[in-house]
Amino acid sequence: MTETVGDDAQTRRPGIEWHPDAARPPFEWHVRLPTDWAVVETHPARWKRQNERIVDDYFAGRRVRSKDRKDLLRAMEDVVALAQRKKVLLTLLKPGVDDEGRIANVVLNITFDSSTGRLASMAPIRRAFGDGDTFEERTTPSGNAYGITTIRRSQQDGLGLREVVSVQGFYPMPGTTWTLVVAVTTPQIHLADSLRDMVIRCIGSVRTDATETGSAPDTDAVTLDDDTPIVEADTPTSDDAVDLVGYEFEP
Repeated sequence: MTETVGDDAQTRRPGIEWHPDAARPPFEWHVRLPTDWAVVETHPARWKRQNERIVDDYFAGRRVRSKDRKDLLRAMEDVVALAQRKKVLLTLLKPGVDDEGRIANVVLNITFDSSTGRLASMAPIRRAFGDGDTFEERTTPSGNAYGITTIRRSQQDGLGLREVVSVQGFYPMPGTTWTLVVAVTTPQIHLADSLRDMVIRCIGSVRTDATETGSAPDTDAVTLDDDTPIVEADTPTSDDAVDLVGYEFEP
């Protein structure tokens, strides 16, 4: 991964080869993402070697059982397989093993969906999640609408079930056919609030100058008057907030 220094903060450009099936918009865009999480490769020719590097870095300087290393590698293989199947553009991961020796990774996926032929909007997001108890519509600092939801569910873990929490944010990028999806999942249930805060800040930081040909005004945008307070995109609301840094993506 290369880094360039901007006027206010570092900007990172992921030095990875995109998976050929992952959808991505044909314009440059920027977002703030976790500072010290590992970037996971999903390209078929590169992911295995990168996974081994991430595991080696996580256990560096510590005595580790062979089983723990194999379990973490196996869990990361599952992360890659899911990302490939879901056509995820970018995956960031914070490795973890709990006191009982169970894998406790935190995984963040960035995905794009294109509504070819029509502008991205909140309508399909409301249809899919609007009735959920944890779904909330919010606006970015620039006044654009997005949705966020928190889901707790059980998933298979060895011979039993284990509860996980997933926070998902959906941002129809104004003036384009593209919707950005930021989703973070972990079995560390106590992190739910800080991860929700992180997703809010990530989406609030998105910048792009893209406007696709023939686009109409964004009907989901909120008109701000002089008395409307503007919240900074990277203002944490959680006591254990995740540090973020800028990422820049080219077409």
